[in-house]
Amino acid sequence: MLVTEYAKGNELNFRVESLKVYGVLVGLMGEERERREDGYGLVSYRELWEGCKEAEVLSGVDQGFAVMMDMLGVVEDGGLIGRERVSGGSWVHG
Repeated sequence: MLVTEYAKGNELNFRVESLKVYGVLVGLMGEERERREDGYGLVSYRELWEGCKEAEVLSGVDQGFAVMMDMLGVVEDGGLIGRERVSGGSWVHG
């Protein structure tokens, strides 16, 4: 479910833009990251946010962190990642 006005007002394009957050996430997961036996790796929301800022994925977007979370949900709903939410981050596979 999309929460931000940015996502709701431009839903089709927003789904395509969400792939940019997926790209940042794939880059973070490609690093030497400790993983559980089932292949899930822990990514903090701060780490993802910093990666998105560095890649200029959300530059100029109001409520950027909330929009990033909407994008992460779109990527999960689309089946590109599996995600288990925990305090401050997510266990991610994909």
